[in-house]
Amino acid sequence: MKRLGIALILCIRLLSAASLPVVFENNDHIETKRLYEIMGIPAPLFFEFWKKKPHIDPDKVDALLPVIENYYRSRGFYHAKATRSVRNGTIVITIEENEPVKVADVSIISLLDIETIVPFHKGDRFDAELFVGSKKKIKRHYTDHHYCNVDLDAKAFVDIEKNEAYIVYDVHPNRPCIFGKITIHSPQSVDENIIRSLLTFKEGDPYSTESIRRSYREIYANEGIERVVIDDTKHQNEKVPVDVTVSVYRKPLHFAAGAGYSSDEGINLQMGIKHRNFFGNLKTVGFDIRYSEIKEHLRMTGEMPLPHHNRLGLEAGIGRESFDGYDEHAIRMKLNLKHLRHPHYFQEGLLFERTDTRNSKDPANFPDGTLLIVSPKIGWEIDRRDSFLDPTRGYRIELDGMGSIHSSISDATYYKLSGSASWHESFGCGIASTRLKLGSIKVGDGHIPPSYRFYAGGMNSNRAYNYRQLGPKNRYGDPIGAYSIAEGTVELRLPLDDTFRWVLFSDITFLGQNEFPDFGKAYIAVGPGIRYMSPMGPIAFDVGFDIEDFGEFAFHFHIGELF
Repeated sequence: MKRLGIALILCIRLLSAASLPVVFENNDHIETKRLYEIMGIPAPLFFEFWKKKPHIDPDKVDALLPVIENYYRSRGFYHAKATRSVRNGTIVITIEENEPVKVADVSIISLLDIETIVPFHKGDRFDAELFVGSKKKIKRHYTDHHYCNVDLDAKAFVDIEKNEAYIVYDVHPNRPCIFGKITIHSPQSVDENIIRSLLTFKEGDPYSTESIRRSYREIYANEGIERVVIDDTKHQNEKVPVDVTVSVYRKPLHFAAGAGYSSDEGINLQMGIKHRNFFGNLKTVGFDIRYSEIKEHLRMTGEMPLPHHNRLGLEAGIGRESFDGYDEHAIRMKLNLKHLRHPHYFQEGLLFERTDTRNSKDPANFPDGTLLIVSPKIGWEIDRRDSFLDPTRGYRIELDGMGSIHSSISDATYYKLSGSASWHESFGCGIASTRLKLGSIKVGDGHIPPSYRFYAGGMNSNRAYNYRQLGPKNRYGDPIGAYSIAEGTVELRLPLDDTFRWVLFSDITFLGQNEFPDFGKAYIAVGPGIRYMSPMGPIAFDVGFDIEDFGEFAFHFHIGELF
């Protein structure tokens, strides 16, 4: 009997120590996911329905209740209370948020306009996390505008009896700064003048941390670079000397292979090898093979940085692509010269292309045969977005042109012009993004390959339609493409939580069979999407519907925001 009693006591203790599910109630202003994080409990994502609900040892809950209350205070709820109970084998943590502290006044003394950076207005709930973050943003704003030394006196006076907060931002910068002497530390295999030409600032330029961030991007764009440190901490009054230290990979030969999937091309497989510092100075030479359900190619690439912010590139290869109604086999070589004159990028190039159209069912629209096209190309781009993969503000404009004259080395007189512009702006609860795309082709003599035409539909076009399925079709149901296009997109990107984002979008497309689109015929798509914010960028899933026929719809999957 004594042994049985001891076993019973041990069993009761084990059961009492067993973890139980834990849930929250009445947390109206703080996400449940965030509260689990505060308690150190991993919580499944909303779609991970197969995982168990978060569990916790009941003996640890009481010690964590003050942690929850302190977090609520940091978010403006100074009178919040957290209590626990057990109901039907589940720990329920009840939150009494009570009245939050509201901002009664915001006082700003600043040489620069920082009202758009300050996250508070009269009547807003005070949030200590936002307040601390705003101080960092203000300092960064000043350093982006040439002030290397800034005295920021930011204070928040909180009256918890009246539930009022009085916020003061008092900013006193020194005189505008300039970049001082720039010292380059590079390995023997890389000429310091090459690194100097990759910087977006020079000695005597107005100081700006934005210029330093751009320089990091320009240097890391060279695949042979392993590590870069740009040290601007040694201020000398209004001069900021800069030390740039660069290291390259000891093993410059790099092999890569990968697989992926997109709704436009299906399964994608790729494999390649590249020398990332070929005979020094960050020159690259590489070979790669790519296969998807509609395309494949074998390609050689080479690139060479040049002084004065220039870059020479070469690309040559063979490829095949399947279109609805015909196949295209091509041999291509492209030579281009790029120039960076921040914030502008300029490009000139020459494209040699021999295309062979085969297996056509419609000789009138897709004539079988071989064409040789030699086309000079020009391009210009300005990119003022704050992020390439997930922009929240800024704009980007891109213009391209190419053409040829019918001759012994080119089978057509034509021009092809295209351009796009996108704009992003953050607002209270999300991001508003817009994009406009235009294109026009004019053939004066001879023939161009049918692949040069504009094909609409797909994740980068009108999302009510699958890839290249929008527009006029021939008697076999194959899209014939267009000689002009105008497309517009509006998106609202709204946060669901820290990991997911909803998207509402509308796309509109106009096509034409001459150099001007027919604006009397509009194809309009609307639909929702969802984004998972992964380390590699947003993983996106969209579904678009034709506004005139909701039976016409398409699903799209891609990585990264479309613009």
